[in-house]
Amino acid sequence: MKYTIITILLFLFGFSLSAQDPSLIKGVLLDADQKTPLLYANIVVLHKSQGTISNEKGMFSLDISKLNEKDTISFQYIGYKTQLIVLSELDSGSTIYLKEDLINLSEAFVFANPPDPKFIVKKVLENKDKNYKKRTAKAQTFIRWRNTSDIEKATIDLKKNSIKELDEASLKRAAEKIPKHNTSYVDFLGDIFVSNKDEDTLKINPIRIVSLKGEEIAELEQMGEVFENLFTQEDEKEYWKVKSGILSQKLDIDEPENDSIDQEERKENTIRTKRYSTNIKYRLSYSSLSNKDYWDFLHKTGKYNYELAGGTKVNGEDVFIIDFMPKSSGLYEGRLYISMSTYALIRADYNYAEGKVGRDFNLLGVAFKENYFSGSIYFEKEEDHYVLKYFSYKSGNYFSVERKISLIKKRKRLLFDKKLKEIKVGLNFQVTNGESIEVLLLNNKKISHQQFMDFDQPKDMEIIYVDHFDENLWKGFPIIEPTKRMREYTKP
Repeated sequence: MKYTIITILLFLFGFSLSAQDPSLIKGVLLDADQKTPLLYANIVVLHKSQGTISNEKGMFSLDISKLNEKDTISFQYIGYKTQLIVLSELDSGSTIYLKEDLINLSEAFVFANPPDPKFIVKKVLENKDKNYKKRTAKAQTFIRWRNTSDIEKATIDLKKNSIKELDEASLKRAAEKIPKHNTSYVDFLGDIFVSNKDEDTLKINPIRIVSLKGEEIAELEQMGEVFENLFTQEDEKEYWKVKSGILSQKLDIDEPENDSIDQEERKENTIRTKRYSTNIKYRLSYSSLSNKDYWDFLHKTGKYNYELAGGTKVNGEDVFIIDFMPKSSGLYEGRLYISMSTYALIRADYNYAEGKVGRDFNLLGVAFKENYFSGSIYFEKEEDHYVLKYFSYKSGNYFSVERKISLIKKRKRLLFDKKLKEIKVGLNFQVTNGESIEVLLLNNKKISHQQFMDFDQPKDMEIIYVDHFDENLWKGFPIIEPTKRMREYTKP
């Protein structure tokens, strides 16, 4: 009962932070018995290409400006009974309860032999290429990136210095000005074009991009300019290297792009679209199920125990529900929903099991530990294959370095290179990082390869920078409802 009261209070308080917009319906989806949030549930307007998903707290926001009172909203969550509600019966602030709908397989089906859950899981990758066919398509896509960092320690102790542009006082001022806590996010809405031809790349047509404005700190800006000027090579025989103990690495410094004319023509608050399309392509690779770190329980089934929890129906398709736990060398625990007929993975919800961590090393004063991960993904069936509907994942890590580091400028000579400048510092740095990404694909439609080739990705894209989340910027656009914490955060 205590959890129920907390959930409802958080919901009521979260949605009372701003005046209600009549063009939006907001609410929360809860388990009817446990009263726990149903995260990443599907909310769909029947017979119309419109919908959204609930966020990580079960809250949702649906644009109803183009709907009429007789339209029906479908609330769907795998393993639960779908609930259909006419729009006229919904109020902003509605709480929707869904009841669990699991099938006892032994009663509903007659199997020659009891299904082996490990065998079923192995079939997912065996049938991957057939179930998730590459196709040329266009999808309106909403993506939210969030990053946080908490610096526990950041000290710089100057040991040696022959670079006049850098002095101990300026280094200490810069270190003191580094924000101890930093939050950033980017909300992206645009059309994404993908091709089934390996030689082609992903293209994007940005519709709206909103980003939390970074804190401008004069000391850090000045320090950045100093290093930029230092790294500008005046002589092709000169180079920079970084050294720590017996380890050293020559710095491969890119020359600045020679686009001064283009910079003058480019509008303020714009960046290269190619930079974002490359980032999006990398993020979407999570859904390919190919990364053995993220999908360890599919690739290395010997490291896990699997249990058949029952069955359910998803869009008329019979589905196995399989729970899994790690053995000594596994990482994750969670639940899988796998088609009984095609062995396609339809949904997965999982996280690091208690006491488990990802990469973890501590060597020569450098430490790194991946201490948190959770992921969720959902595919929908279209004809004879499955297409991505959404995915989300959150990760956290800890990083520290306590070493003496030297930055050295040298000039090439026949035998031994000549040292020109050097700065040596004792660095003590500890930081905790967090990252999350949420991706929602809408109106995913197959297109011809010619349509893909005919689309020209814009060279630049405009970003709207804000000090805090502004709901007015997203009126009429389909987005994932922000969490209460995200709404409340304001840049200092």
